[in-house]
Amino acid sequence: MPAESYIYEDGDEEAELEFLRESLEQMDNLTDKTTQLLKVFDIRLKNLGRIIAPIYKSTQKLTRLYDNIEATMGTLDDILLFFNVAKDEAATIHAGPDESELLPYLDSINRLKDASDALRQLDLESAAQSRKEIHELLRIGLGNLSQLFNQWLKQHSGGIDPAAYVNASEIPTFPTDTLKLLSMLATYLNLVNDEVSYDLRLTKTYATIRTRHLQKSLAQFSEMCSMYVRGNSLEPLPNQHGYDVASRNSLAEIRFCTIRNENWYEPSTSPFAQYTINIVKLFQAERDLVRHIMPTVISDETFFATTERPFEAYIAIGEKIMAFFFSSPMYEVLHALDVYGYLLETESVMAALLAPNKNQSANMAKMAGRLQAHLTKSFVALTVLLRSPFKEDTMPKQTGGVNELVSNTLTFLSYVIGYKDLLVSLFLSMGDGHWNQGVSQQSPHVSHHASDPSDGLSIFQHYLRDVIDALSFTIDQGGKHMKRPALQFVFLINNHSYLARALRDTMYAGDDESQSVGLGDLVGRSALLRIESQIERSRKGYIATWKALMSSFPASSLAPAEKLS
Repeated sequence: MPAESYIYEDGDEEAELEFLRESLEQMDNLTDKTTQLLKVFDIRLKNLGRIIAPIYKSTQKLTRLYDNIEATMGTLDDILLFFNVAKDEAATIHAGPDESELLPYLDSINRLKDASDALRQLDLESAAQSRKEIHELLRIGLGNLSQLFNQWLKQHSGGIDPAAYVNASEIPTFPTDTLKLLSMLATYLNLVNDEVSYDLRLTKTYATIRTRHLQKSLAQFSEMCSMYVRGNSLEPLPNQHGYDVASRNSLAEIRFCTIRNENWYEPSTSPFAQYTINIVKLFQAERDLVRHIMPTVISDETFFATTERPFEAYIAIGEKIMAFFFSSPMYEVLHALDVYGYLLETESVMAALLAPNKNQSANMAKMAGRLQAHLTKSFVALTVLLRSPFKEDTMPKQTGGVNELVSNTLTFLSYVIGYKDLLVSLFLSMGDGHWNQGVSQQSPHVSHHASDPSDGLSIFQHYLRDVIDALSFTIDQGGKHMKRPALQFVFLINNHSYLARALRDTMYAGDDESQSVGLGDLVGRSALLRIESQIERSRKGYIATWKALMSSFPASSLAPAEKLS
């Protein structure tokens, strides 16, 4: 390649390089200017931010202020509406609730209540005046609802005959629809009553109506008890003067010894036992009804308020019955036994019903305890009476027939063993031989102990044996009061034979599964054998009196067949 060609190429490259150098310098200058411009722009933006920040904050405050004003105006609109609630709801409240559709009336009362709550927050005379109008309407409205509650409650609270129903679940109360309405109304009234501070006395309202219902339902049993006491109370005997309370027990003893009783108490016929059964049934039904209707928070209080007076009346009649038992002849112990059994059966049920009310629930247990003490004394009194039976007013008749005390005692025992299961537990609690305290154990009419002193049945049998032995002793004493020797033996034979037959006819009665255990089974054969031996001795004595009489006649005047051996 020629030399000039190389020289030419070098010159072009230098020119290009110079052009690039100049371009780069221009770019650097442009970059510096751009950087300076951006710095100026950044400074201006920062200055603009400082200028805009207060304006932005003011805008936020304005926005919140606007929202608050808008909410306040809405609230004022609502409050202004509350001022008109009394006027809007007055017609509905005064018209009273529609029994077929309660909800509109309840909604009206709710609006009044909401208005009252809202206006309470305003310290304005106009608000206070509106509240007075609203409170008056609330008083009328709640009063109308309370009257409706009374009306519905009274519809099925006129009294019933509880004896017509086997148990509490069968006792009719209210139709299902009425029960639901009563429950809804009671719940609403109790809730609103607390919120608006009105004294509707819902518990008292229910208790007043249903207490009358219970009293009407139980009145027949109270009257039956009173009639029984009046009809069976002791009257003085023809020759007795100066009869007073202190002589009742003596009079009862005289009657048992001298008048054969023909009107023995039959089991389960006690009017007070019926009273007890039916008051428990009614209280159980009432407790279930209260729980259906009344709010839970006041249901127990309502039940106790409802049952308080009927239960007090029951206890008062019970006291009269107790007083009657305490002064009655021995045969009324059967009545007392029956009542005692019913009290034991129902005591736990009544205690559960009245559990929170300790005073009421304890009254029934106290009555059962008093009756148990009386029964204990009565069984002891029988043995005491038989060991010293004949006094001035109780002497046996000079007829030689069966003595009234013997007859009454045996009939009494035949009824007593019908309560064997009850008496087994009673005698076990009293202990073996308690009826013999103070009596010499060497007495011929006192057996030593029960076959098993820890078994109630054995103790009861021990008691029966002692009563039979004491009754045999009574017969012996009665014979001694006969004025003629022959009459004495006739008395002994007749009365011991009557006693022996009573035991013999009730012996082995338990062989048949369908037949209950008799008096003879419980007393045992040894007592019968002793009585039969006494009969035989009396017969020999009676024959001896005839021999003495016949010896006064000449033997030759008697035919061989007529001679006494």
